[in-house]
This record gives sequence, structure tokens and C-alpha cells, in this order.
Amino acid sequence: MRISFDERFDLPVKEVFSYFETPRDWTRLYGLAGRVEELEDGWFAVPLRRFPFPLVARNTRVEPERLVRWTFRGFWRGEGEVFFSETSGGVTVRGYEEISVRWLGPLSPLVEKLFLERLFRSIWKLGWSRLRKAEQARAAGG
Repeated sequence: MRISFDERFDLPVKEVFSYFETPRDWTRLYGLAGRVEELEDGWFAVPLRRFPFPLVARNTRVEPERLVRWTFRGFWRGEGEVFFSETSGGVTVRGYEEISVRWLGPLSPLVEKLFLERLFRSIWKLGWSRLRKAEQARAAGG
């Protein structure tokens, strides 16, 4: 499945980038469903709510405050990318995540559509909601 996004926040690019800097930072965006485990060679096992298997991910390219690209291994396969564009008073975050279940082969698209797509979209929605709350707190002077 592919999830694309184009979101704008009235926050400094540095602050938004910090949520994506490494897979360990993703839990600040999505919430903690367990302890992130640091593996070898820059890989991280990131637990997700309602999923029995963590996202095992590592960044493949990082350009500070501009771009983060990552890949998955293990149970999941795929990749993702976020691109940060500084705007007047804020930042636009554009990107995508392609993720599927590695061992389901041709059945993966059906399982994704029936069971996983809504959950992954809700995870991203939660992350955007957390950034909106940070945006509101900043606007309120907090």
C-alpha cells in the first residue's frame, strides 16, 4: 500500500524534522507502544499499537531539515520518504510510505486493503494530529 501526504504546519522546520531524524524519533510522532530497540547498522525495531510485529527500519538518506528516506526489513517491506519545504512561518511536509507484508506475496494487496491500510492511515493521522497540537501550543505561547 502507498500512503502519500502533503501537510503544512506553522512550526519551524527544525522542530518538525526532529520527529523524523531517526526511526527512534518516530515514537514521538505516533506514540509509544513499547520500547524502541536499537539493532545493528542503524536499524531500529519500532513497536506499533495493534501490530504484533514492529517496524524494523533504518534511514537510508538524511539531509538535515530537508529530506529523510527510510527502508523496512523483516516482517514488513517497503520504503518511505519525507521532504521538508520551509514556508513563510512554517514548513510543508510532503512524502509517502510504501509498506507491505513481506511473506504474503500476491495476497499482500488484498490483506493490506482489508486490514492494514486503515490502521496505517490512522497512525499517520495521529502523527499529524500531534504536530497540530504542538503548533497550537506554540501559537498559544506554550
